[in-house]
Amino acid sequence: MGKENTSKNKHPLKIFSITAIIVCAVICLVTIVFNQAELAEKRKELEELNIKIEEVKQANQEYEQVFEDNDINGYKLKMAIESMDYAYPNEIRFYDTSRN
Repeated sequence: MGKENTSKNKHPLKIFSITAIIVCAVICLVTIVFNQAELAEKRKELEELNIKIEEVKQANQEYEQVFEDNDINGYKLKMAIESMDYAYPNEIRFYDTSRN
């Protein structure tokens, strides 16, 4: 009778160790999933930064070309017209205001 009683009641240390192993496995899986999600996010950020780098490189090439040509006044004029909407004194500009 004593043997049957001990076999039915599992040793508490064994139960604790199995529970600890399961908990550790779950924590490891959650950590792996979290790390993969963070890795995907970082890769996306890297792609966006690479695109920005290319844009800045193109702008830098334009600036270098302007400085090599020594055409600073032409560059200033181009920026004034394109970026700040300046116009020549005799120039007439028409704007479509029907879309407002």
